[in-house]
Amino acid sequence: MYRLMFSDLDETLLVNHHVPEVNRQAIKQARTKGLKFVPCTGRAFNMIQEILKEIDAYDKEGEYSLCFNGGLVVENKNNKILHFKGLDYTIAKEIFEFGKELDVCVMVFTLDCCYLFHADESEIERKKAQKATFEVVDDYDLSFLKEEHIAKILYERADMDYLKSIGQTLPKVIVDSCEIAYSSSRYLEMNAKGIDKGYGMRWLTNYLGCNLDETIGIGDNYNDVEMIKTAKLGVAVTCAADDIKAQAQYVTEHDYDDGAVKEVIEKFVLHDGESNEKI
Repeated sequence: MYRLMFSDLDETLLVNHHVPEVNRQAIKQARTKGLKFVPCTGRAFNMIQEILKEIDAYDKEGEYSLCFNGGLVVENKNNKILHFKGLDYTIAKEIFEFGKELDVCVMVFTLDCCYLFHADESEIERKKAQKATFEVVDDYDLSFLKEEHIAKILYERADMDYLKSIGQTLPKVIVDSCEIAYSSSRYLEMNAKGIDKGYGMRWLTNYLGCNLDETIGIGDNYNDVEMIKTAKLGVAVTCAADDIKAQAQYVTEHDYDDGAVKEVIEKFVLHDGESNEKI
């Protein structure tokens, strides 16, 4: 019996930054079987409020979200932070300074805001579409965030080959101090060492007194791999690359824009022949 389903958002649950009705209804039905549906995203918590409303989890006790690739665990009621682990400022500064001469937009996420340095118009428009709290900063200086909680830093460019080439040249101090992942065909993401979606899954599962054998994890990209590997049932959306699919126990027949999440809920939760015990 599955009691927790962890789901990536972009290119998994969402279509054009919204939850399709077929997925909303499937999540609603899954709750009647005792399943908790947990968004597990690289986004900040303030970027998913509309999504939480769409899946009827907004500001609700006993509903949870994993953000910043597992670095932030929140109970949705009153935006209660249960756990946070971000980047040490000295490492954040190393990442920031290395990105200065690269042909990338450098994105620094704090708990409350996304700061864009060397911003490009496509990323600005994307942040508007995501309803993100963001600020474009012209002065390339990180010192004003020295006392802030820095969750993660991204290099953004819509050229994954270029980003992967950067990943091969990162200084040792960054490689040794960070978890590095790629996502959405445009991001190189750097979290604190040990922080990934699998870490967030394990933390929340333990907090709720559940077992990883009761979990489903579904995603499509490289920052989802640890979630897919950690879950008892790891699922890759059919749009995922072959090396991601190879990590999964199940690959969806439908793509994200055709109800991949609905497919998994129907196949493994609603039609499993038995109700799940409620948490």
